[in-house]
Amino acid sequence: MHSLLHRFDTKVTNTVLGLPMSWRPLFLFITSLGHPVTTMAIGLYIGLVGLQEADMRLLIAGGSVWVTLGIGSLLKLSFKRARPITEYAAGIRLDTLSFPSGHTTGSTIAYGLAANLAWQLLPTPWNYGVIGLCSLVIITIGVSRVYLGAHFPTDVVGGWLLGGLALLMVIMFIQPIVGG
Repeated sequence: MHSLLHRFDTKVTNTVLGLPMSWRPLFLFITSLGHPVTTMAIGLYIGLVGLQEADMRLLIAGGSVWVTLGIGSLLKLSFKRARPITEYAAGIRLDTLSFPSGHTTGSTIAYGLAANLAWQLLPTPWNYGVIGLCSLVIITIGVSRVYLGAHFPTDVVGGWLLGGLALLMVIMFIQPIVGG
């Protein structure tokens, strides 16, 4: 299994690193959209709207972004996977572990919640546009983490899975907005 994961990481990393170096500024911007401070701010905003509207479901949905990032941090401590040995990873100010990717975890739940709320609240075709944009942001944040050398592809997949599972639980059990 370890060999299979290593081969996957190597193949995907080599493919992503084949993208033009001129895209680096774009990927630096994209990765900032997934920074935990950014995604926690999205969660805070959703929670504050829930507080203002006296909507406990929205408040909990916003808080779920923070909880999911906390769970991701605990998983990092549990797995203790080192980051790739790259110049970018060496320059990360807060020395954290690699699995799962916090940027990917946070962006999946935060932008996923935004997409879910857009689906319910915006008229067609605007809701589809926001869903498409949020999906693109989630995917490109993951790619940016590999492109920049911050994570292995399996770290990104782990972040998508953790964030996606949390998002699914919020949508299914908390159901923010659904039914007013």
